Amino acid sequence: MNRDFGLCLWTFGDISFEEKCKTAKDIGVDGVEIQGDLTQNPTDIAALLSACNLKILSVTPGNVDISSTDENVRGKAVQYFLDLLSWAEEAGAKRICLHGDVGKTVGCGDLEKDWQLLVESTKVVMDKADFLNIEVVYEVLNRYENHQIVTNQEALALIEEVGSPNLLVLLDSYHMNIEESDPMKALRTAGNKLGVYHVGDSNRQAIGNGHANIKEQVETLHEINYKGPIIMEMTAEGPNPFTPIKGENYLQVITEYYKKSLETLKLWDNVKIEVK
Repeated sequence: MNRDFGLCLWTFGDISFEEKCKTAKDIGVDGVEIQGDLTQNPTDIAALLSACNLKILSVTPGNVDISSTDENVRGKAVQYFLDLLSWAEEAGAKRICLHGDVGKTVGCGDLEKDWQLLVESTKVVMDKADFLNIEVVYEVLNRYENHQIVTNQEALALIEEVGSPNLLVLLDSYHMNIEESDPMKALRTAGNKLGVYHVGDSNRQAIGNGHANIKEQVETLHEINYKGPIIMEMTAEGPNPFTPIKGENYLQVITEYYKKSLETLKLWDNVKIEVK
């Protein structure tokens, strides 16, 4: 299998996009997950990535609230995703990520209403995604980042209700470590609905720095015949999970994390897994 390996550019912090691309190229990945910053020219982004021989594996969105009970807030959030789809198409991206407002850990108090607003907003986004034939992966976060869709089963329920063939699930080893009783079972249950796999150890550091069984998760990807990318998402040690900047040498730290983890992942991914 010719697997694409990538990393999330947001983890490089405030350096320029060109510097991020050069750093990713030096690490040796095939592609990257870019940030959906609509103020950036998508044609320029595509050119910079091409110069570094990097693919766009996915687009991570800005922080908006698609299930807000405030119609104005929700409407602006949905419009952001509609604009993001056009922006992604112009950049040459075939996939974007969708998730709730990071940092919003409590809904309106009515779970059914929160759910229906999420479903309605997602349907609007998927109507355009289907028209453009762009894949949308719903990222399963954890309860400390958002109050909705914190397990694979919840993501699959959303996919079923929305009813779009282009809506898949993004499972992340770091988030699964918090929310899933059995990450391997979650991956198996996702099956052919798994669109993207994010990887970082239990502390979101390099593989081997935490206690997550990443090797078994990679084996499970083979078991379910997952052909999508493996995208690393790691940060240096330190407080505040919402910023990658963890001291003066954070960039050097995560660069080493990525180099070490990429070597390990490729080794595990190339081992033939015998499914019993």
